[in-house]
Amino acid sequence: MSRRFAAALVVGTITGYFAGIATCRLISKKETLSSEHVLEHVKSAINNQLPIEGAWIYLSPHIWSRDDLNYMVYKGGLISNEHGTSRYFDFVADAHSGTVLELTAQH
Repeated sequence: MSRRFAAALVVGTITGYFAGIATCRLISKKETLSSEHVLEHVKSAINNQLPIEGAWIYLSPHIWSRDDLNYMVYKGGLISNEHGTSRYFDFVADAHSGTVLELTAQH
């Protein structure tokens, strides 16, 4: 192996390493929506299907894994009252878009 090739290989490896670190930092600094904004988005998305009587959300987002993918999410809950019966639901919503990723009924 020539010295020039070895030097280029080392420089390329180091450059790739630092580019990867910079990319990870940029991705992780992506702004998240406020918990209040996400809760309003969730309520408006679900309200077409369920009459919502009450709702709550954790104030801090955290990492949630699904199908080997990681998401920055907010978790919360909804109370629906249909025909005099209250039903409770838990939701997981994307912290960047407010999209509902999971909605499950409590038993």
